[in-house]
Amino acid sequence: MPARRNPLLALALSAIVPGLGQIYNEEARKGLVIIGSCLGLGLFIYWQSGLNRATFALALLLVWISAIADAYKSAQAFGQPPDFYYRKAYVVSLLLLVGPFALPLLWQSPHFSRTARWTWTVIVSSAALLFILAPYLTGWALQQLSP
Repeated sequence: MPARRNPLLALALSAIVPGLGQIYNEEARKGLVIIGSCLGLGLFIYWQSGLNRATFALALLLVWISAIADAYKSAQAFGQPPDFYYRKAYVVSLLLLVGPFALPLLWQSPHFSRTARWTWTVIVSSAALLFILAPYLTGWALQQLSP
């Protein structure tokens, strides 16, 4: 059986580099996805300006915070049956924190009906799309209002 993981160390590693705590918890694929997502969001922050930059910075912050929380929770549950990851409260909290990044977890969870899965998918995808389009729509509306 693998050695137990220290939740505080996993938390600290993800606080330093998002995804590093997941790699420490032997969840390399998840850790690499988080690292890649944060790097991608960081590039968007670099390329954007104004409200767009703030939007992507907020998205990066949310992904980073959720990576920290996930690393801690995963280390606590290390060696337990994987059902922990599919509990409704855990899945819903990740959907609210990281949006579409948590959709695979939703669809793998046996605790949601097909209708609930589709409902959450539509809500989360719509919110993410609105989150991405908000700066552009705001800019367009401001241009229409200016003389």
